[in-house]
Amino acid sequence: MSEDRSQFTLIIAPNASSRVRRFQIDYKLLYITCGAIAIVALLVILAIVRLARHEALNLEYLSAKAENERLKRENDAYQNSYSKLKGQISYIQDMSQELARKANMEEAREIDQQPGIGGPETITSLDRAADTLERDLRRISDRLRDNQLRIASIPTGLPVNGYVTDNFGIRHNPFSGEGRENHEGLDIAVDFGTPVTATADGIVIWAAPHGGYGNAVVIYHSNGITTRYGHLSKITVEAGQRVRRGDQVGNVGSTGRSTGPHVHYEVRENDQPVDPQRYIGPPRP
Repeated sequence: MSEDRSQFTLIIAPNASSRVRRFQIDYKLLYITCGAIAIVALLVILAIVRLARHEALNLEYLSAKAENERLKRENDAYQNSYSKLKGQISYIQDMSQELARKANMEEAREIDQQPGIGGPETITSLDRAADTLERDLRRISDRLRDNQLRIASIPTGLPVNGYVTDNFGIRHNPFSGEGRENHEGLDIAVDFGTPVTATADGIVIWAAPHGGYGNAVVIYHSNGITTRYGHLSKITVEAGQRVRRGDQVGNVGSTGRSTGPHVHYEVRENDQPVDPQRYIGPPRP
C-alpha cells in the first residue's frame, strides 16, 4: 500500500519466481467506477423489474381478453338457448290450446286468456310460464285419456263380419214360422268357428251357458252399457277378465235356441235391450 492516501496500490505476484506487478489506482476513480457499476446494476434491476411487471400486465390482459371472449361465447349460447326456449314455450302453448279445444275442455278459455311469451322476459318468468304450461298439459292429458277410455268403452261395429239375418225388434218365429216375437238383438250369420270379438273395452261378467243364448258372453263396458254374444261354440274368456275392443271372446256356433251357425249380438243400456245399429258406426276392419 502506498503512503499516498489518494491512491490505492494493487500488487500482483502470481508466484514466487514471477515478476511483481504494481498498479496504482486513484481512490476517486475507484469510487466513481464502483458507483457507476452500482448505478448500472440498479438500472438493470429496475429494467428487469419493469419488464417483468409489463409481462405480468400483458399476461393479465391476455387472460382477461380470453375470459371476455369466453363469456361472450357463453352469452351468445345463452341468448340462442333463451330464444329457442321462448319459441318452444310459445309452440307448446299453442299446441296446448289446440289440444284443449279438441278435448272439449271448458278450461280452454282460461288457457286462451293466458299472457303470451314476449317482451323482456327473465329466466324466472320463463320458468313460471313453463310450470303453468306443464300443469295445463297434465290437465289436458288427463281429459284426453278419460275421453279415450270413454270412447273405447262404447260398443262400435259388429263382433264378426257376416250377414245380418235378423234385426232388432219384432220378427216372425224362426222355428215355427207362425206368430211374432220380440228379437232383442242382431243375428249375424257366418261360418262355424269364426272368431267372435268384443266390440268395446270392458269386463266379462258372464262366460257360460245361458238359457236360449246357449254358450254366451256378457261384457260390462261403462255407464250401464253391456253387450251379449250368444250361440257360441266355444268361450275363450272367463268372468272377471278385462278385455279390449277386438279381443276374441269365443267362436261362432249354434248352441242354445238356434237354427244354424250365427252370433246373436245384443247391446243393453241399464239392462234394457236397444237396437245395436245405434252403436255400429263405421265398418270395422
